Amino acid sequence: MSRRVLVIINCSRRKSVRIELVKERLGLVPGFDLEREDEYVSALSDLMRPALDMYDGPEFRILRRFRSCVNVFVLSARYGIISGERWIIPYDAYLGSTNETVLSKWMAYGNPDMNELVSSRWDYVIIRLTKTYMRYFRRLVHDPCGLGSEIHIITGRGRYLNCGNVIYHYVRGPGDSQSVLRKLLAETCPSISNYSK
Repeated sequence: MSRRVLVIINCSRRKSVRIELVKERLGLVPGFDLEREDEYVSALSDLMRPALDMYDGPEFRILRRFRSCVNVFVLSARYGIISGERWIIPYDAYLGSTNETVLSKWMAYGNPDMNELVSSRWDYVIIRLTKTYMRYFRRLVHDPCGLGSEIHIITGRGRYLNCGNVIYHYVRGPGDSQSVLRKLLAETCPSISNYSK
């Protein structure tokens, strides 16, 4: 029986859809205004993608190679907790530029995949969140230590969870974190041997 592998990562600023196209069509770029989602979905339906394909940072490119053997969840500045397979609009939002009122907006309109994340028991968990996003994650997920049997956290510094089942991987920068993420994924998905550095 194969292991249930979970990756939790924050959204990336880089998207696979040009933000200029969105601005041309709407006259603005959606941000934290999640209450207008239906209006934006209607206007941008042809530009929507699954989250794993919409976010185009380097770590997402790595995750796409392993999508057949891992479950990816994203902490999105716009949506809160979403599955990597959830279709989303292109937007521009960053948690470092807002305050904690975004939590109440997520509770009212967002976090569509929170229940799936917390009600499942994962065998192997990889968490790759920046310090800012980790702070919000800990506010959203009440028992992060209970997510899985073995939890790996890729971080620059700090100890974010006090659990006996956590292994920290301290990295010096983005290139370092991509390397650790690739290594952990290769160990959990040995059948996917065709990955490049």
